[in-house]
Amino acid sequence: MKILVGGSWITVICAFLTALWSVPQFLLAGTVTLSTHPLFPVLFLFPAQIGVPVSLLIAMNSVLMVGRGRLISLPRALMGGGQILTVTLLFLCALLLLLPTAFGREFIVMALAFQIGQVVVALGLVLYLWRRRKQGRRRDVEQAR
Repeated sequence: MKILVGGSWITVICAFLTALWSVPQFLLAGTVTLSTHPLFPVLFLFPAQIGVPVSLLIAMNSVLMVGRGRLISLPRALMGGGQILTVTLLFLCALLLLLPTAFGREFIVMALAFQIGQVVVALGLVLYLWRRRKQGRRRDVEQAR
């Protein structure tokens, strides 16, 4: 569980940083491109190089957790499922780029695929934190009695 939650924090932060670069660029120009801008490595290159491999590791861990019946709560299922969704979308984008019919627009989808899956992971993290806070309040009430 610690790997799932801790790794999800890492990937959500990395996805947020890459979104700061790719989403405005996609909305304004209709494309996501490489750049020599000084913020490009900070907002896109480094977070992607950290977030994608961590997401892959957590997705593999999530598959093992599903096999063991450990992704039973909704927050865990969302975090694990979001990581699996992220890796699946990135894998599909990579396969599309290898096809002879590829024309480069698949790279746009690849840049945004990381954020799509991580929105699900972020929702799982929010529910996880909300549930922990709610349990903490219950403990405080019980201890006060």
